Amino acid sequence: MGNESKKESKNRKTDRRTLYTRNVIKDALLEALAEKPFEQITVTDVCRRAEITRATYYLHYQSLTEVLDELLMDALQTAEDDTVNPDADAEQIATLLTSDGTKSFKEHESLLPVCHRVAQLSKYQVIFHDETISGYVVNQIYQWQRPRIVPSYMKELGLTKKEAEMLALFVINGTYSVNKALHWKKDETWYQVHSMLLKYTAGVYGRLNRKKKAD
Repeated sequence: MGNESKKESKNRKTDRRTLYTRNVIKDALLEALAEKPFEQITVTDVCRRAEITRATYYLHYQSLTEVLDELLMDALQTAEDDTVNPDADAEQIATLLTSDGTKSFKEHESLLPVCHRVAQLSKYQVIFHDETISGYVVNQIYQWQRPRIVPSYMKELGLTKKEAEMLALFVINGTYSVNKALHWKKDETWYQVHSMLLKYTAGVYGRLNRKKKAD
């Protein structure tokens, strides 16, 4: 085996070890979150659960917030990957999912925007149940979604960038608050409430579109 091949093989092993260690750390934080709030968790606690040293931990992360951020990005990416069309126009989604009530909503929920579905991922639910970080979490969701939905709002609804950002902030914060009020429980009430909210949203988008065309 040549020197270049040996180097590539070593890099692959290092990458696998890095990925494994980072995943072990993230899983340890999720385990801790199932037992206590984020603000009560320490690096020592995570290291103990992950069965690694603090030195190993700090080779990968500088703080627990960095681990939390990566978990949130994993959750958002998973939800986005499961979305049929993450760039679909919000009015089209709302109209489709509410065309024949809750039944249609259930059948086509994979079309729902990421902000509606991310908290339903069982692996990551402990993050969304933690009241001590809810403000931080919803802001991270907004930061993730903003580059995706703000341009769409500007184009489809004729809004300025600032208006589109404020509308996105309203929709994402509102969705998060409703899910929290429903205790993140995806039952019949969850479907009924979100179906109703999407009908309302569809009406708002429709009025904004009509205003745009009239102008």
